[in-house]
Amino acid sequence: MEREADNYFNQGYTFYEDGEPEKALENYQEALEILKATENHDQMGNIFLEMGNSYAALKDCDKSLKMYESCQKHYQKAKNQEGEAFALANIGVIHSHLKNYEKARDSYKKAKKKLKNDKESLKEIESLKKETYHLQKKDAENFYEKAIRLHDKGKNKEALGFYKKALNLFTDKTSRGDCLLEMGNIQAALKNDDKALDLYQKSQKEYHGPKDRLGEGFALSNMGVIHDKRKEYEEARYYYQKALYKFEKAGDTDSYNEISALMGETYEVQGAYGDALKHHQYHLEKFPTEHHPADIHKQIDSIKDKLSQVKPTRNESLILISYLLILIGAEVVTTYTNVEVGLLLHTFILFGLLINSSLSTNYTFTNLLRSMMALPMIRIVGLSIPILNIPALYWFPIISIPLFAASVVIIRSQKLTLKSVGLVWGKLPLQLLVALTGVGLGLTEYLILRPDPLIPVFNLYYLLLGSSFIIISTGLAEELLFRGIIQKNAENIFGGLMSVLYVSLLFTSLHIGWESILDLIFVFSVSMFYGFVFYKTRSIFGITLSHGISNSFLFLVFPFLL
Repeated sequence: MEREADNYFNQGYTFYEDGEPEKALENYQEALEILKATENHDQMGNIFLEMGNSYAALKDCDKSLKMYESCQKHYQKAKNQEGEAFALANIGVIHSHLKNYEKARDSYKKAKKKLKNDKESLKEIESLKKETYHLQKKDAENFYEKAIRLHDKGKNKEALGFYKKALNLFTDKTSRGDCLLEMGNIQAALKNDDKALDLYQKSQKEYHGPKDRLGEGFALSNMGVIHDKRKEYEEARYYYQKALYKFEKAGDTDSYNEISALMGETYEVQGAYGDALKHHQYHLEKFPTEHHPADIHKQIDSIKDKLSQVKPTRNESLILISYLLILIGAEVVTTYTNVEVGLLLHTFILFGLLINSSLSTNYTFTNLLRSMMALPMIRIVGLSIPILNIPALYWFPIISIPLFAASVVIIRSQKLTLKSVGLVWGKLPLQLLVALTGVGLGLTEYLILRPDPLIPVFNLYYLLLGSSFIIISTGLAEELLFRGIIQKNAENIFGGLMSVLYVSLLFTSLHIGWESILDLIFVFSVSMFYGFVFYKTRSIFGITLSHGISNSFLFLVFPFLL
């Protein structure tokens, strides 16, 4: 019986070799029918293998695949690992022809496990596996190019389909990022903004892997454009700022200039001319003249003209003056009359600012009111903390905690950058010169107040400990809030110098508790000086050190020396 089957098998193989796969299949089928009654899985595996080859010659991939799969099962039962390997390799070839490249590689991987010592076959299978990557990339590139042609012709939906096909085939992250970026562009053109945003976000993640900063920059800037179109300007600036960083690192000044201009426009649309001016001026400082946009100086002149005309409306002026007067009143009551009533007034200010900022439709006015909410909050927390049994030196870091917390919340909610709130070095020689003024200012205020020392002993340990507390708790915490945040927001309402004046009045009002008219005049003068320095340099580095050094000499040094 098996000899008869062998005869059919050999005749079939002869027909296959002679280029007659149909006749070969007839003989293989006869051999298979004879062997069905036997348990000769090895020979049946041989027949199914050759049937698979015959169907492959007829370009019938589906039937060929079924034959190879049956072949592999019979070889497995026969425990013929070499046969299994060849069957799996052929399965991989068919999957490769069907463009199922992942399945092909999986089959090749399984085949290699079966061939442990056959170096020649292993080398051949590895070569086939590598070829799948080449074929897959070629197919992906063809789909991608076809998508681009369709996109250029305005056939967006058809292009989207080919981008998806390319995306499914590309394995490198940069190419996948390109596909997702283009798909996002199509969805944006079709006004499907949510889908576009999702695709841009996925694109940015793909680009992030290989650190393709240019690709990330385009993805982030497109996200900004979507939010810009929706009039979500804070979100737009958030993504524009990130895109600018990527373009700067990639050295693409043209894209940087384009996105920087869009970011500046978002400030202007919201009436934040002060922020727009600072943004463009920073741009000029960042790059040499040859990389400046052609019209940036005209833009700056136009913004300066608009900024010179900036002033609050009568209603806004009344509201801001009212809050200043109520704040002064609350401090006077707290200091000279009744702490509980003062606490109540500060609570009233807090809720008033909250309500007014919620009702206002003016972006810049709302930002100013919200940043001012930190002032009564600090007072409420400060008056509520039981600090009587705590050494006076430790009051500063305790009170600074809500101060820093309020600043962080405002920075995050208004999506401010570290640069915009003055957390930059600035021109160091000038900043250090400003810092040195702290010694003279500390001496002047000491002669006015003559406070007791905050440290028990005048030695290096207490000086370092105390000055660290004071520089961070009064210098950095107060300058970040008053100059970096409140004054920055006030500049968009009052313009430059008037904002310095208004914030100085707010700052001075919180020093009423020292019960000295002369000290109030001194504090107001110093605040004007600090505000003017910030307005001109856009850095709080020097004034932070000056403020901290001034208070360090006031409370730690001069009480022992004078």
